[in-house]
Amino acid sequence: MVEKLIRCIRCNKVIPKFGSFGDFAEDSLLPGVEWSSEDQDEQKEFFRLHEGHLLEELFIDGRTFFSDKPCFEIMKTAYVEASNGKQRFLIRRTRDSLVRPTSYELIPGKMQVAGLSLEIQEDQILKEISRMNGSFPLRPEKVQKFLDAFREEVKSIPADSLSDEFETTLPGETPSLTYGNLSENRWEGVLRRCGDVFCPSELELVEKFIRENRQPGNVLDLLIKKTILISIPTLP
Repeated sequence: MVEKLIRCIRCNKVIPKFGSFGDFAEDSLLPGVEWSSEDQDEQKEFFRLHEGHLLEELFIDGRTFFSDKPCFEIMKTAYVEASNGKQRFLIRRTRDSLVRPTSYELIPGKMQVAGLSLEIQEDQILKEISRMNGSFPLRPEKVQKFLDAFREEVKSIPADSLSDEFETTLPGETPSLTYGNLSENRWEGVLRRCGDVFCPSELELVEKFIRENRQPGNVLDLLIKKTILISIPTLP
């Protein structure tokens, strides 16, 4: 598992400090890494090239790991921050071939969250309704009214209080995606919006559908999409 990097202070070069053979666990700090003989040879070459130079350890902040590809995908470019306890560094990790070692590069710049967006899983909700084989007997236009009410309630969530709006969150397929399970008061808000356009029997159906599909990991989870900006200064 990659938990640390070794940095040559003089040359500003880094290489992973290997902790174990592989790094495929779900809680891996840098998932998708596997050590090979080429990796070990590269580390030896690093120490040879930087013999006599002042070296330091950098501790990886796994919370900052970002890539636009799934965690299980090995060949990709990813970014992560690391620290020596006084200064933070931006690291670019690249693997473009199964026969070559993963490369680590210390680059100028910083990583920051540029924005968050919330989306309902409309396609998945409609698929779930179609699988119910008539046990959710709302006309298509009323189903759309439910989706509209759901979307409007989500739009009303303040951007500065997102953490208070979810009972639980689950990691998504990429580091930029999280699934959020809405709080009880938000579902009450959805039902209030539905109450304006649904008769009591229809509202009862909607309430039952929400109750049966709002558990974490189900189709009523919101998609929390994070936009990460990698700012790298341009050379004059």
